Amino acid sequence: MFSFRNLIIVLFLALAYAEPLKVRDTRGITQAELNQFELLAQYAGAAYCYDNIQNGTGNTVACTREGGYCPGVEALQTVILDSFFDVGITQTAGYVAIDRSHQLIIVSIQGTSIASNPIDALTDLNIARSKTTLCGKANTVDGCLIHDGFWQAANDVLPIVETTINISLAMNPDFKIVTTGHSLGAAIAALLGAKLRDDGHIVDMYTFGQPSVGAVDVSNYIENQAPAQGNNYRVTHYNDVVPQLPEHNLDWGTWDHYYPEFWISRQNGTVQASDMLVVTGRLYETGGNEGDKTGLGVVVDLIEGLPAHYVYFNPISGCDANAPAAVASSG
Repeated sequence: MFSFRNLIIVLFLALAYAEPLKVRDTRGITQAELNQFELLAQYAGAAYCYDNIQNGTGNTVACTREGGYCPGVEALQTVILDSFFDVGITQTAGYVAIDRSHQLIIVSIQGTSIASNPIDALTDLNIARSKTTLCGKANTVDGCLIHDGFWQAANDVLPIVETTINISLAMNPDFKIVTTGHSLGAAIAALLGAKLRDDGHIVDMYTFGQPSVGAVDVSNYIENQAPAQGNNYRVTHYNDVVPQLPEHNLDWGTWDHYYPEFWISRQNGTVQASDMLVVTGRLYETGGNEGDKTGLGVVVDLIEGLPAHYVYFNPISGCDANAPAAVASSG
């Protein structure tokens, strides 16, 4: 049974479909990489939790109380440096936290959460693309076209995020910056990471279930930032429909992804390092998730692919973004 949130994702993404050529990469990942992916997926999922984004500053990242899953993060006692919500036109939410065990400054952006932020629907559906300055002179194909909603959200939160990062780096100069998010949050985290890189920061980006953010120029630009300005880890799961869309060729232009893609080829169960394949294509690559469609049409693909969107190693968006009952009744 689809929720309203699922319906919004379907409306945002199901604009056109075409059967792709299936290509597969066979290079796997190490156990250490898998452990890192699982940890960052928990940080991404924690951005759905009410307390982490509304009352988080000074507290530790937590999920269990609100139905989420982040035991690895909770065990680290990661402190939230700044939490934010309802930021800018897009009312984007998330947090910046410091993981002293791994020497990381984590920027986590909340994904689509219609119940707590109906504006997310407008951000998702603001699918028109505009030329931007992100790519600098590397805008030779399309003028660095980027999804308007994602671009606005990244610009909305950049001042808050960058201020917190700069303060933290002044006290912890050896720490690495990581941006992460799931779904809508993944798209914003990718653009935010690219902008932070342009401002002179080294940023690793871990995104989960990320839709395409734009066209050829921005995909090439983000890909070419790595590894000198930080690494790109775009993680997809089995037949998750969100990273497959918007389709490459729509009436108003060509959409694309940056690579590499780290594809969880296992539908259910515990993910092993051997279950994750690295797709190292460049532009219009249909290996990995992009080629994992049913061939039975858009409706079937949407129904089949949405369940995978909400599981990245474990349920990633289970946290309640609304106030817990105890908090809601106390006011």
